[in-house]
Amino acid sequence: MSGRLVHLPSGRSLGVTGFGDPVARRVVLLCHPSPGTGGFDPDPTVTSQWGARLVALDRPGYGASEPWRSPDRASFTAHADDLAQHLSRIEAGSERLDGADIGSVGVVGWGLGGYAALALAARHPHLVDRLALVDTPSPESARRAEVPSAPFSFADIGFAPREPAYGETAAGRRLGRMLAAAATQGDAGVRGDREALEDDLWWRSLRDVEADTLLVYGDEHPTVSAHLDGRRLRRRIPGSRVVRVARGTGLSISTHWPSILNHVAPRP
Repeated sequence: MSGRLVHLPSGRSLGVTGFGDPVARRVVLLCHPSPGTGGFDPDPTVTSQWGARLVALDRPGYGASEPWRSPDRASFTAHADDLAQHLSRIEAGSERLDGADIGSVGVVGWGLGGYAALALAARHPHLVDRLALVDTPSPESARRAEVPSAPFSFADIGFAPREPAYGETAAGRRLGRMLAAAATQGDAGVRGDREALEDDLWWRSLRDVEADTLLVYGDEHPTVSAHLDGRRLRRRIPGSRVVRVARGTGLSISTHWPSILNHVAPRP
């Protein structure tokens, strides 16, 4: 894992983390949940052997990314444009400052990160050929949800571990580090996400998504469902398909990471 700060033409500075093969030609962008940061690898063993480069950027207010500042308005579409600017600098695993074209990438949106992923796919369809959304709420569900406060807990990302010792497992420690990093700036990140929900341009643009899209939902997730949220999104995203994870909780992104990766970065 590597983490650093990138300065974009928009004037915003965002934290970026890379996993997997740094010289792989296939790039996968991971958009984190709310709360969350880009410093979470769903399954390092799988990622390191997949033959893809996984890239994740912190949304404004999370981790190393500065919060939204006036006169900029918090927006998933504005963040998607920042993602596109960063992707334009990557070519075969090397960062360049000349805006080199890398072609299409795969994108994974986890939870509310699915909105940034969808905005990117709708606004920059030439950049995204495959898209997987994992436990992404419909806007109605997201607006009804309680806004968490730092310090954040597993429950804030829809995952209630059945065993008290879960936090001592490898996955629990990775999640704990992600949530701690998400609280580095207090509640700035979740406040920015809440404000961004008021801008529905990404929702109105879903018909422009051309990527092959999977909508993945855990059957036992406490706040979202394939029946409600998946169906609402499927109706608006052309050709999208809903996949239900039996007994899946808020950690389906880790337990089913090989299947998710296989969709966004299929092996030859």
